[in-house]
Amino acid sequence: MLLVGLGLLGAAFAITGLLVALPPVTGGTCGPGQGSEAPIVALFDPVTIGAGPEPPKSDAAGRTQWSAFVHACQSATDDRAVIAFPILVASLGIALIGAVVVGRKSRRPGRGVLTG
Repeated sequence: MLLVGLGLLGAAFAITGLLVALPPVTGGTCGPGQGSEAPIVALFDPVTIGAGPEPPKSDAAGRTQWSAFVHACQSATDDRAVIAFPILVASLGIALIGAVVVGRKSRRPGRGVLTG
């Protein structure tokens, strides 16, 4: 039962990591509006990063700054996903192993049954 609880706790931790807003990066927040978005949103829809429209090719400095900001936000998103995914997989594996162990213990004949 401990393994099941530990696995579920780890899964909740990993999922929360994907749902909590990204931290601000140099140049602003990674999301539309004033706040950062959740990494799961940026992971599946990178357009929502909120860096504004891409500057024209004639504005080399603006394009460089814009690209660096988008890259920083996408890197933060990717880093969070790279950390959360293995934790989620391992946690679900631990929970599954715990469930199998508990299931096998409860199927043993004569356990918990009064005979007389």
